[in-house]
Amino acid sequence: MSRRRTPRKRVSSTAPKDGTPLGHLSDAELVQELARRQVARRRLDLDAIEAFVEGAQSEMGEKALAATMAALPPEGSAAKPCPKCGKPVPVKTHNRVRHILTTAGELRLTRNYHYCRRCRLGFHPRDRELNLPEEGEVSNAMERRILDFGVNDTFQSAAERWSIHYPTTISSNLVRRVVDRVGRRCEAASSELSLQQACRPSSEEPARSLVVAGDGSMLLTREESWKEVKVAVVARAEDIIEEKNRRSVSEARYVAVLGGKEEFGASLKAALEAERADEVTNVVWLGDGAPENWTLASELCPFAVQVLDIQHAVQNGMDCGKVLLEDDEWVSLWEKRIRQLLDASSANAAIGELMECLPETTSATEVAALDRLVSYYRHNEARMRYTCFRELGLPIGSGIVESAHRHVLQVRMKRAGQRWAIKRARRMARLRAAYRTAGPRRFHWAIREALKATPPLLDYSPISYTRWRDWRHRASN
Repeated sequence: MSRRRTPRKRVSSTAPKDGTPLGHLSDAELVQELARRQVARRRLDLDAIEAFVEGAQSEMGEKALAATMAALPPEGSAAKPCPKCGKPVPVKTHNRVRHILTTAGELRLTRNYHYCRRCRLGFHPRDRELNLPEEGEVSNAMERRILDFGVNDTFQSAAERWSIHYPTTISSNLVRRVVDRVGRRCEAASSELSLQQACRPSSEEPARSLVVAGDGSMLLTREESWKEVKVAVVARAEDIIEEKNRRSVSEARYVAVLGGKEEFGASLKAALEAERADEVTNVVWLGDGAPENWTLASELCPFAVQVLDIQHAVQNGMDCGKVLLEDDEWVSLWEKRIRQLLDASSANAAIGELMECLPETTSATEVAALDRLVSYYRHNEARMRYTCFRELGLPIGSGIVESAHRHVLQVRMKRAGQRWAIKRARRMARLRAAYRTAGPRRFHWAIREALKATPPLLDYSPISYTRWRDWRHRASN
């Protein structure tokens, strides 16, 4: 006859030596007990202690998340109002599962699915109750963190750097999906003004002086080789800091568009409206001399003082000098003289000396180079009154937009070996401009707020023949 063994009571490995389960301890007692055990293992170096505490935080966070979700009241089988028409809609499918990656760990959520036949809209009331994103596999808090990594580094590097900061690992594909998803939301925000105001609220008082600068930057794409991304910065004069003959901007509104003039103009117009440019006394518009730049300035700010960037004026003069002169020593003297002539109340002196060079030209190439430079200076003569501009305290160099090229676009989109799909490049340029305008803490929230302010699209879903016939019958009667 076999002896029946009495099953031994299983003792939790997390129970203290006195036999009291950890679940019966208060928060303070629990912390003391965990600390006592760590010290008892004689691993007293700070690295081990930090790893132990971080692991305990992660474990407790997952348990707290699961317990909180379990404490939610059940959904039941009652009909729920449709988000669109408000009429009660019965449950179509029970206990649909959704996996969400949160800051406290992975969440497995079961909820009911409702479908409104009238509106042709499916929805999960529990998702709306918990304010979950409509699409994607991460929570809003996780999305905000992943987005910050993804818009500042390559997707692969972002995933690798993530593992240093957080115990949960993510893939480069997840970073890419998150950035694409938020980029689509940013594009869906139809009001450029609402996006600008969400990124940086409009001030109650207009600025004393406003500086607008725009320029283009070439980006390598997969479909069409090099494409121009138009970048602009709108900054208040009080936010421009001058140190050692260099200007830097503490805060500004940025615009970056891979597209046509109309799209760029609409985005820049919104930035100007957010800064209440029509109420500003002094608006300075800096440009590189391209005719479309001044056309845009005349359309958006007809009262602005237009200034040709002095570095572009010198550079165009140097391009001509390199054609006329072969000796580097003579070219350096040419540059020195060009700078002296441009540092005047008008471009007349520079144009006069250039015209005196015409009899000395010996080839059609030299004549063409002189003709281009003289035409360039004559077309921008009113924008080259640099002595007068300096006396008025106006900026004459577009260094702020050159800086914007570096910290808005180049730092993320012009790395070695990068080739962008045009659709993704458009989104990333827009995201980078919003990121620099809003700052890291406000960025994700601002895009969500701008999307909320977007009016809903009209429902163009196809209707049945019967509904169409009834509508025609009522309309004819």
